[in-house]
Amino acid sequence: MSLRARLQSGKILVAPGAYDALTARLLEQAGFEAVYRGGYAASAAAFALPDLGITTLTDMVDHARRMTSAITVPVIADADTGYGEVPQVIRTVQELERAGVAAIQLEDQVFPKRCGHMEGKKVIPAVEMVVKLRAALDARRDPETVIIARSDATAVTGLDDAIARSRMYADAGADVIFIDAPTSEDDLKAIAAGGINAVLMVNVSEYGKTPDLGAQRFEELGFGLVIYPSSTLFAAAQSTKELAAQLMADGSTVASMGRMMPFDEINGILGKDEWDSAEDTLRGV
Repeated sequence: MSLRARLQSGKILVAPGAYDALTARLLEQAGFEAVYRGGYAASAAAFALPDLGITTLTDMVDHARRMTSAITVPVIADADTGYGEVPQVIRTVQELERAGVAAIQLEDQVFPKRCGHMEGKKVIPAVEMVVKLRAALDARRDPETVIIARSDATAVTGLDDAIARSRMYADAGADVIFIDAPTSEDDLKAIAAGGINAVLMVNVSEYGKTPDLGAQRFEELGFGLVIYPSSTLFAAAQSTKELAAQLMADGSTVASMGRMMPFDEINGILGKDEWDSAEDTLRGV
């Protein structure tokens, strides 16, 4: 089933975030039907940079390609503002499609952007975002590619404006609407009741502004997609910090081994046996 068909099924899709190809494969093997590649996690994990629009289209396309090459489930790719104006949006869509992503997310922030749960955001006029969305829709070559329109207006001009903008974005043809950083269940109810003619998406960042009501409740409210974009990054960072402290204190990792994945299990996830078997077959072993 394509991502587009899955989103139209009426059952909410849970897409956890992956920050690299191995994380994406672990999520796929856990049974998730799609993986979200967020800009915050990619910037942090691949470059040790904050999500302030510092990374480039080339950085993010290369990162996405590694992920799509490692898994078979759809990858939803955060593309920030499209890395510029209309010409850059067109190229962004073309390059991410070539990289194999199933969905491309564009937002209405001023470039360079900020993480949606940070302060100090600014948004472009809604009519300018509509033009960028038209460019993205026209640029896609695969009709199955899902275009996600994100509005960051809630923290800038208020929730009512974010909903009004989102209606415009849906009317322009966006397949999924994502109003970032609502702060309460009442906000989420208002979004669902806002007359937006598209699949609704909600973002849960554990240390962000939106409450985690759980997939079932989000579905009851009318949302079709929920992402947990940074959960794996937060978990891995904390685990590494604790291991480093233990090793520094003890001069050994023995006390930490119970929290490590065994060597053979990781090799299994990486498909080592299949690679060995292919080589043996070619050598006539």
